[in-house]
Amino acid sequence: MKSYIQCSTNSEKIGLEYPNRCPICGDSIMPRMVQNFQNLKINIYSFLFECPSCGKGFLGHYESKNELETYQNYKNNLLKCIGTFPRVPQERKFDDSLKSISPNFCKIYNEALFAETYGLNEIAGIGYRKALEFLIKDYCIYRHNDKEEKIKKQLLGQVISEFIDSTKILNLSKASAWIGNDETHYIRKFEDKDINDLKRFIDATVAFITYELISDEAEELVNS
Repeated sequence: MKSYIQCSTNSEKIGLEYPNRCPICGDSIMPRMVQNFQNLKINIYSFLFECPSCGKGFLGHYESKNELETYQNYKNNLLKCIGTFPRVPQERKFDDSLKSISPNFCKIYNEALFAETYGLNEIAGIGYRKALEFLIKDYCIYRHNDKEEKIKKQLLGQVISEFIDSTKILNLSKASAWIGNDETHYIRKFEDKDINDLKRFIDATVAFITYELISDEAEELVNS
């Protein structure tokens, strides 16, 4: 059963699903409603919530779904959330082993993530593609440090084909690069893929590389 906040505004019974995550601190919450108001000209309902975790206030903007649903013996006009504000980016944390070989990847990835949080998806896609290049080249330099200058100068696709031994990392990084290239070009080659697919492939690439780095650390400990 859905959890609703109920209130009345302009003699109307309102039902809305409460925001379950604070846009400021990122915690899962059940917020306290402080105030509500409606803009009749554009039919937007706005609610001021207080986060019980960080104590800060945030706005939730809603529009009518033009549906009535009985809840606690009342017919409620159901509202659809169209956004919570402010949008505060939550930085992604990476394993120390990955940060040690590619700190620039971690920095660029989070900058792209921040852009996406603010709705700048066209810029975010380019950022993720750049982050991928730093990740792959830094990983390949880690594996083949005698080829550092060559790896730096080569195109990403050439580096992937020549210096990645793991089949899974090779396929993931190649697919990520293809989709990432679509984010930088005028014409898309993969119409059925988007920034979400790019992120999924990059995240899987990160997972496999991190696994290898941690395994190398464990092997070094055992051998010592």
